Amino acid sequence: MIKWKKYICVALSAVMMASLATGCGDTNDSSSSDKAEATTESESDTLQDALTSEISKDGASDADKEETVYVLADANGNANDVTVSTWLKNSDGAEGLNDKTNLTDIQNVKGYEEYKDNGDGTITWAANGSDIYYQGKSNEELPVDVKVTYKLDGEEIEPSELAGKSGKVTIRFDYTNNTKKTVTVDSKNTEVISPFVMLSGMILPVDKFSNVQVENGKVISEGSNQIVVGYAVPGFKQCLQDGINDSKIETALDNIDVPDYVEVTADVTDFELSMTMTVAASDLLGSSAEDAIDEVEDKADVSSLTDSVGQLGDSADQLEEGSGKITNGLETLKDGTYSLKKGADTLADGAASLETYTSQLAAGTSQISTAMGTLDDGIKSIKDGSSALNDGAKTLATGAKTVDTSVGTLKSGADKLNSGAKELQAGFEGTDSNPGLSKGASSLASGASSAYAGSQALAKGATELNNGVNTLVTMLTGMPSQIVSQAQSNVYSQLGGSITSEAGIDAAMSQLEGALALGKTTLDAAKGDGTYDAYFAQYTGLAKAKGALSAIDKIETSLTATLTSEETTAQITALQQGAETLDTKMGELSTGLKTISDGASSISTGIDSAYAGVKAIAKGTGDLSRGAAALKKGTNTLSDGAATISTNMNTLYQGSLTLANGSSQLKTAAGTLDSSAGQIAAGAKTLSDGASQLDSGSKTLDDGAKELVTGSKTLSDGMKQFNEEGIKKITKLFAGNYQADIDYIEALFSDDTTYTSFTGTIDGTKSTVKFIYETGAIKSDAEK
Repeated sequence: MIKWKKYICVALSAVMMASLATGCGDTNDSSSSDKAEATTESESDTLQDALTSEISKDGASDADKEETVYVLADANGNANDVTVSTWLKNSDGAEGLNDKTNLTDIQNVKGYEEYKDNGDGTITWAANGSDIYYQGKSNEELPVDVKVTYKLDGEEIEPSELAGKSGKVTIRFDYTNNTKKTVTVDSKNTEVISPFVMLSGMILPVDKFSNVQVENGKVISEGSNQIVVGYAVPGFKQCLQDGINDSKIETALDNIDVPDYVEVTADVTDFELSMTMTVAASDLLGSSAEDAIDEVEDKADVSSLTDSVGQLGDSADQLEEGSGKITNGLETLKDGTYSLKKGADTLADGAASLETYTSQLAAGTSQISTAMGTLDDGIKSIKDGSSALNDGAKTLATGAKTVDTSVGTLKSGADKLNSGAKELQAGFEGTDSNPGLSKGASSLASGASSAYAGSQALAKGATELNNGVNTLVTMLTGMPSQIVSQAQSNVYSQLGGSITSEAGIDAAMSQLEGALALGKTTLDAAKGDGTYDAYFAQYTGLAKAKGALSAIDKIETSLTATLTSEETTAQITALQQGAETLDTKMGELSTGLKTISDGASSISTGIDSAYAGVKAIAKGTGDLSRGAAALKKGTNTLSDGAATISTNMNTLYQGSLTLANGSSQLKTAAGTLDSSAGQIAAGAKTLSDGASQLDSGSKTLDDGAKELVTGSKTLSDGMKQFNEEGIKKITKLFAGNYQADIDYIEALFSDDTTYTSFTGTIDGTKSTVKFIYETGAIKSDAEK
């Protein structure tokens, strides 16, 4: 609860009464602030908790609609995004809730209820008896703007340039109230603002910020951080001054501190600021204004001031008359105080003597009591010590018996352990028919090493096989084209090398067909004998070559089809996969055998070490068995001695109990004597002091009575002067009418000026709203 909000209201009303006294004395002005401690969480949550707790009101809100407006701004305070969270309270458990809103992108944030847009600026939620929590976006003008400016060593600087700098830093928050309200005062319409309380804060780490000061706020220390909180009421004081007409009240208003900005200064190293937060609310100043103004009017009713001043004048006349009567009575008092003074002197002398003797008695009894206390403490120590010794002796006797029994058990166990160690040693060493664990482990290590060597050879062979299969597959893939190319080359070489294609063969055969068509007789006659036979032989050779080329093409087609068939491809793939799997598995086998070989070698080494340990254990357990036998004899003697000590200590303990009881009775008697003597001495001292005070007081009373007589005469004369020069002048000051100014202040705090909703409300709905402004971080590029 912000207590100063009520004090502001009271001060603004009471200032009119203070202004009346400017002709009679000095004026005083005071302010108060009571803000809650901030909690420890994340910076945003911590600041929000700290600021909202500063403006929280007593009790729960009875509003039907509560709005929280979140404003995300840049480091200078310029708004970038406005999100409104709304809580509709369904106190009646209604099926539907109507609301007025100007938000966009509306979403239900705590349930699955849906709404209907009614097209007239209102929506209806299918609440089904529940409260509704929703949020949305807004582009409406904010009622208050926040501007943040920064200075480094007195020079204004942009926030982006301030990051990482060091020096004297100033951060200032300025606020602009954009609201306008019209109220009626003295039958006239007057334009005023909706008062907003602005609370701005930030978290400053102590390792970067020192000598932190805040104007219009305070600094809260929280471990390694400092929480800065400042408050302002922008436009409020100016609005008050605009509506007050009396010059004396205006002068008094100038002395009332209602800040409209917050300024923070600090010595900074490597400046960075994660954020600032400002909370704004309008319903804080007005909620207690009516009670505050009523309180002032009850104590200083302007309408009845004239009557009260008249009564003051009459009372002053009566006071002047009564002061004369007081003077006469004080003369009689002075005579009585002289007789009292004489009797008090005699009483004081007797009481002083009594105090001396009783004081000596008390000192002696105190010494006796102290000595008896010391004696009793010593006897108690003897009793406690003997009790402890008695208990210890019993424990010793019991423990000695337990040790004696345990040592017997130890000897039996040591014998068994020694026997088992010898059997274990024999198992390691073995016999002629059984080689034993040590020799078996050595053979295992040798066999595993041989198996690993063989697996390496197998793995190498599997790798070579895999490579050979891959080479074979590659050769098979290119074999048809190689065979065809070689066969065709052979055919053309038999033709003399002049013809290298089937087209060349066809051309040559065509020429020979034309010549052979002339017939043998004609061709021989033309070309010479044997020409026809030679041409025919060439033609026959060309025909055979053409046939061979055709056969080669068919062979290529057939061979290619065979090699690319699904069955052949599957066989080749299986062959490749088999060779690859064999290669992989043989590698794994070799690796596994290597691990086995290493493990077998480690086992052999470990068994050798274990064998050496077993031999040592066999020797140690033999020594243990012999030592336990000797120990058993000693514990028998210890047990007998402990029993004797326990019997004797019990006798000592019983005697210490008797001594302690007698000492306690003696101490009690000495204490009673000391207490009684002390009471007697205290009473005598009190009597002496009282008598002395009475003696001193009677003298003072006698002197005072004389002074009272003199003072009463002065009072009587002063009352005459006070009545003439004071009271009568005061009555002249109360001729003015200040009711109109009180009405203006009351209207400024009325419900008509309170800002209750950012998104709108339906008639008959009560709503509240607060605004939370969060500015962006200021950090260097390396820290972002």
